[in-house]
Amino acid sequence: MNNKSTRLRFAATATAAALAAGILAVTGNAVAAGGSSNDRSPQVLRFGVTFSPHHVVDVPPLAKHLGDYGPGDYATFGDALTNKTGRRVGTEAGSGLITRVSDTGAQIYFSMAIHLRNGDITAAGIGSTDPHKSLVVTGGTGAFLGARGGVKLVEFRHGTGSLRITLR
Repeated sequence: MNNKSTRLRFAATATAAALAAGILAVTGNAVAAGGSSNDRSPQVLRFGVTFSPHHVVDVPPLAKHLGDYGPGDYATFGDALTNKTGRRVGTEAGSGLITRVSDTGAQIYFSMAIHLRNGDITAAGIGSTDPHKSLVVTGGTGAFLGARGGVKLVEFRHGTGSLRITLR
């Protein structure tokens, strides 16, 4: 395997972990959200994200060297969500499954749950190694029951990022 492909595969796995250790951050306070009433304005929840170290699961055929990952390999994550003052207010956890690797990048399927004081929000979508991720809200519990909308995650350097959840 060539060095360029190896670097892309490593970046894909690191990104999967980051999103997946990654899918949620921006600084701000969580805003209480209700169900999916059509007569409500969109509500936006903003968080800082502190990514956990990623855990990569290398499935056969096994990598021959660090970063030599391929379709079927995945990363799991569990990250801390903070408010604008830096206080921990929730967590997000999930995985990023590598579905395709090429010389130009990787395709990764992300699935995650965001746990907040008033309930959980789930999200999923297809992304890449790009530090900007967009996922769709697939549901919720508690105050977020029937949630729909979108999630925007931005990965910064040094293990931090921002998460914006827009509920409609």
